[in-house]
Order: sequence, then structure tokens, then C-alpha cells
Amino acid sequence: MDFIELELIYVHLLLSLLLFLPPLINLYALLFKTSHTQKLKFLALMAPAYYTFLSASLFSGLVSWAMLRFTIIPEVFIMLILWLLIFILEIKRHKKQKLIQVESNPNIRLLFFQWALRKYLFDTCAFIGLFLLIFIL
Repeated sequence: MDFIELELIYVHLLLSLLLFLPPLINLYALLFKTSHTQKLKFLALMAPAYYTFLSASLFSGLVSWAMLRFTIIPEVFIMLILWLLIFILEIKRHKKQKLIQVESNPNIRLLFFQWALRKYLFDTCAFIGLFLLIFIL
């Protein structure tokens, strides 16, 4: 690989490392904040950052992949599938959160927070697994 290709891959990895922050902060809020209002505020505050980091990692990944002449390798395919799945689930979480903000039933809110907790645990585990796959292979 050329020097430029390696540098672009390092930039992509750096931008992708930032993807760990929003799920970890949201997990902290979901696990340690007691009020439903505080949890919803944290989730709403981190949503734009998460979308920004997802789009930055996608853009840098596409640029890196273009430098590799769009060679189909399993790691790229796995990254694209995981990115798409996480993006769709984040949109779904965002829509559910808008409905929950006006919901007065605490049981329905509790179900949403449990779903969001599982979603962010999945995101964190997916990122960890992907980084381990990349650095081991």
C-alpha cells in the first residue's frame, strides 16, 4: 500500500474511534441517571454527535475504500452492514424517543429505556468486535 492509502486508513480509524463516545455516554445516562427526564435529555443531547460521527466515519471509509479501488474484502462488507444497521436503529430510537417525550405512562418509558440500553450495548459490542477484527487480521 502507498503512504497516502495508509494515512487515509489511519484517519478513518481515528474518526471511527470517536464512535465509541456517544454510546458510552448514553449507556452512562441510562444506567446511572435516575430521572426519566434526565435520561431523555442526555439521549437527545448526544443524538446529533452520534449522527455526525457516523457520517464522518462513513465519508472517511468511502474515501479510503476508493483509494483501495473499491476492492471488496470481508472487512469492508462487515463495516458497511454494521454501519447501516446502527444507523437504522439510531433513527428508530430517535422516532421512539419523540413519542416517549409526551408519554405519561412510566411503564412504557421504562420499556423504551430498556430497548435503548440494549441498542447502545449492541453498538458498543459491535464497535469493539469490529476493531478487534481489524486489528487481529
